[in-house]
Amino acid sequence: MSEEKLLKNLMSLMSGIDACLERNLKGPALTLIYSTIDTTGWLATDQTFTTRHGFINWAEKYLLTAKPLACDAVDLYAARCGLLHTFTPDSQLSVDGKARRLCYAWGTAKVQDIQRLIDVTNGYQKYAAVHVNELYEALKLGLLAFIDDIENDQPRNVRVMAKAKKFFSEWDVESVEELITAIDNS
Repeated sequence: MSEEKLLKNLMSLMSGIDACLERNLKGPALTLIYSTIDTTGWLATDQTFTTRHGFINWAEKYLLTAKPLACDAVDLYAARCGLLHTFTPDSQLSVDGKARRLCYAWGTAKVQDIQRLIDVTNGYQKYAAVHVNELYEALKLGLLAFIDDIENDQPRNVRVMAKAKKFFSEWDVESVEELITAIDNS
């Protein structure tokens, strides 16, 4: 049951990202991408709640290994913080010069063109160019590698599935009504 719940919820996040990308909803698509990395980073740790460390470790081990990007895991975490907390590219890490702000290419735009602008303006220490399709592809490939890892590591699988039990659940109206009837009849 937990495995089904895990896969169902991860697929739901992927479907949400797909829907946002199809509708050109850039901020919501990135929000869901970063939320998915947060969630899987939490699943991969022994921590009760998600942490910076979990996000960065998961991004390094799965996302960036599956498909290298022109940014690192700290840049991704900083982008996540800026977007989720203020809906801007700014985070404390980027303001402090500890991470680069991400400049996103979308659709048919070429990430190389954005990177060229960054290079020409000597902005390579402050900015990194990432194509959203590449980021999403890295996430999908990273998820496959993560699922493969937990399927082949029983103790880890048990920990992940225990966390997956906490995921949101959906009950249909009939199930709720049956439960209420059973409670009323007891």
